[in-house]
Amino acid sequence: MNPDDIINNYKGKLDRPPSLEQIESERETTLKKAFNAKVLVKLRNRVVAAYQILADVSRGRRRVSASKVALLAGGLAYLALPLDLICDAIPVAGLVDDGIVLRWIFARCADLLNESQCNTSAEIMV
Repeated sequence: MNPDDIINNYKGKLDRPPSLEQIESERETTLKKAFNAKVLVKLRNRVVAAYQILADVSRGRRRVSASKVALLAGGLAYLALPLDLICDAIPVAGLVDDGIVLRWIFARCADLLNESQCNTSAEIMV
């Protein structure tokens, strides 16, 4: 596909911007499709496991290195806070950057997360 075809394809869409209702509807549809994916279920399970690890550390039930605590806390904060590299309101792309950051952090803390998921997998699964 050449650049002229792309421009002509989207020219009509740019001339009439979508309404707020259309944007919200597309966003909800995209989120529903994305959260049904198996990869995101695994990611959600790891987020819950990371939260449980941090809760155990704060209560003194578990000893974890400070660097891994900082990584897990930073990852959960990045997920929860609205400040991102790509705005979460943008369908798909807004969630992709969160997923990439979390995946990188979870790879660094895989030993902790795998151990925690084994202990609580029945509670985490929906």
